[in-house]
Amino acid sequence: MAEFHIQSIHAGEQLLVNDIRLSFKQGECLALVGESGSGKSLSALAMMNLLPNSLTSKAAFAHGEQPRIAMVFQEPMSALNPSMRVGRQVAEAAEASLGLSRKAANEKALIWFKHTQIADPEQSFKKYPHQMSGGQRQRVMIAMAMVMDPDIVIADEPTTALDASVAADILSLIRQLQKQEGMAMLLISHDLSEVSRVADRVMVMRQGQLMESGPTQQVLNHPTSPYTQGLIASRPPEGRRPKRLPTVEDFMQNRPVDDSERPASQLGPVLLEIRHLSKSYAGQSVVKDLSLVIHEGETLGLVGASGSGKSTIAKCLVNLVQPDAGEIRYRGERIDQLHGAKRKALARDIQYIFQDPFASLSPRMTIGDAITEPMVVHGLHSDSVDRKQAMEDLLKSVGFEAADASKYPHEFSGGQRQRIGIARALAVEPKLVICDESVAALDVSIQAQVLNLLNDLKERHGFSYLFISHDELVVDYMSDAVLVLD
Repeated sequence: MAEFHIQSIHAGEQLLVNDIRLSFKQGECLALVGESGSGKSLSALAMMNLLPNSLTSKAAFAHGEQPRIAMVFQEPMSALNPSMRVGRQVAEAAEASLGLSRKAANEKALIWFKHTQIADPEQSFKKYPHQMSGGQRQRVMIAMAMVMDPDIVIADEPTTALDASVAADILSLIRQLQKQEGMAMLLISHDLSEVSRVADRVMVMRQGQLMESGPTQQVLNHPTSPYTQGLIASRPPEGRRPKRLPTVEDFMQNRPVDDSERPASQLGPVLLEIRHLSKSYAGQSVVKDLSLVIHEGETLGLVGASGSGKSTIAKCLVNLVQPDAGEIRYRGERIDQLHGAKRKALARDIQYIFQDPFASLSPRMTIGDAITEPMVVHGLHSDSVDRKQAMEDLLKSVGFEAADASKYPHEFSGGQRQRIGIARALAVEPKLVICDESVAALDVSIQAQVLNLLNDLKERHGFSYLFISHDELVVDYMSDAVLVLD
C-alpha cells in the first residue's frame, strides 16, 4: 500500500489544493471525481512531479517511497508524437523506464500491443498516430503505460473523446490489465457511470477540498454531501424528460427542483429535408442513401459511433462539404450547391455550435467582438450602437454581464466558453442550430446548465436543433425524435 499526501498546492497566494491524501492498494481502483478546476489533474501531476514551475507544492509519498507511475492521457493525438511510429514510441518508454536494449524494448512493446488488443499488432506497430482511429490510439497509450511495469497507473479522463461503445471497451481493458498485473489505479473522471463500473473507492473534490470519500457504491447511492448529490442528479434521467435538469448550485443552495415533465414540442412545417444523401472519402463510403426531415420547433437527435457520418452530415448542411449524391432542401429550396450571396444568406439561417469552443473562438478577439462580428458580416442592426446593445442582450441571455464583453476567451472556464459559442451562433437569429458534440467535453454539472440553457433559448426563440452526440442519455433528453446511424 502507498499513500500520497498533498499538504498544499499554491499559485502565488491562491490555494488550489488543500490536504488531500490518496491511498493506493494493489489491484484496486481509486477514482477522483469533481468539476473542472477541482484539483483532480493537479493532484495527479503532483504525484508525477510534473507540476508547472509557476505552482508551489508540499506533497510526497509516505515513508519516502517513490513507486513507478505511468499515465494514460485524455487525448492521445496530443500526447503521441506525430512524427514517430507508434511502436517506436511505446518501445522508447520501456527503454527509458526499465533500461532495456532497443531489441528487448521492441519485443516488450509488441507483446503489449497484443495484450491491449490493438488490431493487427505487427502492422499497427509501424503506423503513425494519424493512421489509427481514436480508440486504437488510446490503446497505444495504454500499452505505453503498461510497458513501463508501473506500480500505479493514472488514467486521466481516458475515454472523454471516445464513443460510448469504444469508451466501455477501453475502460474494461484498463481495469482488466490493472487487476491482472496487480497495479493500483487512479481514475480521474467526470463520468459517474464510468466511475460506478470500475472504481472500488471514490473521492469527491471541489475547489481543491475533499467533499466526500468512501466505497464507490456507498458514495454514489447514498451521498451525504450536497455537492455529490448535485453531481449525481445533474445527469439526464433515463426514460424521462424533466422540464429542467437540477444543477449542483440547486443542491448547494438548497433550492427546490422542478421535476415536472417537459411538454412535447409544437412542430411546424418542414424546415429542412435531406433526400438520399451519400458521401465518400478516398473511395470509402461514410454516408450512404441517408434521408431525414427536421420541422420548425423540433430537436432531432443524431447518434452514432465515430466514422458513422454524423459530422459529415452536419458539414454538408452548412456547405463545408459537398455531397456526392442526393439533395438537401431548406424550406423547399435546394441548398447543397449554393454559391456567393445565396450561400451567405443560408449561413445566417443555419448556425453551428462546435464541440471545442476554445478552438472555435479567436484568442485575439474579445468575446464582445466575437459575437458582434457575424452581425456585421450579415448587415444586421442599423449601426454599431444597436449591435452593441444586441450583443449585450445576448450575453445576458446566456448568463453573463455586459462588462464581460471586454474579456478574452482564455479568461473563462470551459462551460462559460461554450455559452459564448452559443451566443455567437444566436447573434444572426438562425432558424436551425447544429449542436455537434457541443456538451461532450463538459462536466456533468456544467453540461446540465448548458442543456437547460439550450432548451430555454429554443422555447424563447422557436428555432430547431440538430443535436449530434454519442451520449444516448443526453440525446434522449434533448430530442423530439432520434436518428441512429450504423
